Amino acid sequence: MRNILSSTNAFQKEILCGSSITKEKRHLLFGKVAGGSGSRNPEEFQRNKIIEETGIPCPKTNTRIHLRTHKLVAISFPNKQIDGFDYSEDFDGIQTIASCKIFVNLKCIVGKGGSQTRSLREVYWFIEGQLNVLKNTESIENLFFANILDGDEAFCHFSKFEYLVSLPEYKNVKNNIYIGDLKSYMDWFKRLQLNHSTINNL
Repeated sequence: MRNILSSTNAFQKEILCGSSITKEKRHLLFGKVAGGSGSRNPEEFQRNKIIEETGIPCPKTNTRIHLRTHKLVAISFPNKQIDGFDYSEDFDGIQTIASCKIFVNLKCIVGKGGSQTRSLREVYWFIEGQLNVLKNTESIENLFFANILDGDEAFCHFSKFEYLVSLPEYKNVKNNIYIGDLKSYMDWFKRLQLNHSTINNL
């Protein structure tokens, strides 16, 4: 394999395993990320790669979860409401396959520290919210959530997310959630696309 660290242009053509993205590598690939305009560079790379590899648009959305009612709600400024803290963050994108909707959460969390732990805990609660939406939705065959988590620190805590989805109360809905890196998402998406194409042709 050629040296993908030789330039940022090289990375634009390849998708790394999420676990291999360290703080130093992220800086090399995306420049300054912590705060400012550069903070969304990894997310935009993930989004653009999703569109390129799947051939399906992934537009931004203001849809988020009302964590008390377990409903998906389209709202841009929840904190203007008295129950603003009952809402999750918004999803970073949405993909559609026929009648199937995939709400996408994009993250790249690298290096150890308090802020990384807080971010991962927020992701954990967000995924729990997704599971509860599915659990409280009458028909879930066309509703999916994808959590694309790149970065060495995110990878270190995957076992916690695996624990969450393995809880007995989520056994009937856990297959409607993807948790993994960008590289593996492409395979998951293709399997989902194939399954829905087969069902629609029956």
